[in-house]
Amino acid sequence: MSGTSRRAVTACLGLVLLAALGLPAGGQDGAKKKPLSRIAFGSCAHQDRPQPIWGPIVATKPDLFLFIGDTIYADTEDLNVMRAKYAKMAAEPGYQKLLKASPVLATWDDHDYGGNDAGAEYPKKRESQQAFLDFFGVAKNSPRRKQEGVYHAEVFGPPGKRVQVILLDTRYFRSPLKKGAKRVGGVVPYVPNPDKGATILGEAQWKWLGEQLKAPAEVRLLVSSIQVVAEDHGFEKWMNFPGERARLFELLRESKAAGVILLSGDRHLAELSQMDAGLDYPLFDLTSSGLNQGNKRWRALEPNKHRVATMNVGNNFGLLTIDWDRADPLLRLQVRDEEGEVTIQQKVPLSRLQPGKKAGPNLAAEARKYVGKVYTLDMDVRGVGKSRNGAMIFLNSLADFRSERNFAVVLDGKALEAEWKKAKIDPLTHYAGKRIRVTGTVTLFNDQPQVRVKELKQVRIVEK
Repeated sequence: MSGTSRRAVTACLGLVLLAALGLPAGGQDGAKKKPLSRIAFGSCAHQDRPQPIWGPIVATKPDLFLFIGDTIYADTEDLNVMRAKYAKMAAEPGYQKLLKASPVLATWDDHDYGGNDAGAEYPKKRESQQAFLDFFGVAKNSPRRKQEGVYHAEVFGPPGKRVQVILLDTRYFRSPLKKGAKRVGGVVPYVPNPDKGATILGEAQWKWLGEQLKAPAEVRLLVSSIQVVAEDHGFEKWMNFPGERARLFELLRESKAAGVILLSGDRHLAELSQMDAGLDYPLFDLTSSGLNQGNKRWRALEPNKHRVATMNVGNNFGLLTIDWDRADPLLRLQVRDEEGEVTIQQKVPLSRLQPGKKAGPNLAAEARKYVGKVYTLDMDVRGVGKSRNGAMIFLNSLADFRSERNFAVVLDGKALEAEWKKAKIDPLTHYAGKRIRVTGTVTLFNDQPQVRVKELKQVRIVEK
């Protein structure tokens, strides 16, 4: 097939998609007025391999499908080759059935962008962007044709039932990844890039994202092709750029955006991760990968201290359902296997995804400035714990002691036991929910700042 013919096929299939949805080219205004109750999503579909998973996806009757990366495995700088692979994907019978059943929105990851783990250095990114938009039937006069990057957002549903879909572009602007010095588990892992100028989104996209988070919506699906919450494995993730990850969390906090759910792919496995990012509500990251690239054999679990559940083997897709008829709408975050059966589910009332009047303070960032020095601070104790042997009591500034924003006051039980006994203090209950003033030398433990208390006079309860 010639390059001209391939382009014609792709463009034609884009128009077929719009016709199947009953939509005019370049718009989905009619569909956007209806509330979304079932949003399916997935990533990693190799065009040369069987794709039986589309049947179970269509069977869920999604109101919208989100393709969140690796629509094809192009891995080329030859645009004719790339367009031929798109044409092969477009001709997949299962995918054609999806197009007749549901609207589709998309962003890309590395392989459909053009190269494994590629970022801003990929030389054909402008041409690749046009091929991507052609495949998904984006109108020639769309603003997405003129901007750099494929990021995009839309709001669906009437007031009170609005779902905002924010599709990030984690490729077009991304700075170089940094490799570690030693091989771990057969691979040389990526390590955090400390360069303050390093970016994932680029300034134009950051500005755009800030504006999008101001739009009114009850639920916000923030789509990233790579994982945001997971931070321990050595592959691609937001934690490879810790400054960008911290900036994202800070933007979510400052915007007081409600109902944020992260959707991600890339890893050829599925899992649900959760963390406290200081929003005053849990931040979930639902990962689904791949549609036909899921790991075929059992493998040891990747480290992920934020993992809630995992599907470590097999092809999968994600499904988010919203029961708007309840007084408190209920969200179900699901992963389903190739037969359509639920393998992961987390039920989340919408009321749980509401920011408080004030997000938890970032005491850790402030205390970090005083490492090695004596420091005094006031802190609300939002969590209390103890070491396995009971020798240490931890007073935490956040309920999630694993949060990078958490600051810990460590009470040395051996040193304080006599004073506690004399004062009739149970340290596990005495400080819980109280505001304390603590003085001590700031140290780091596992890169988290803390103050160790060995004398009772170092810590006291103060009025709020």
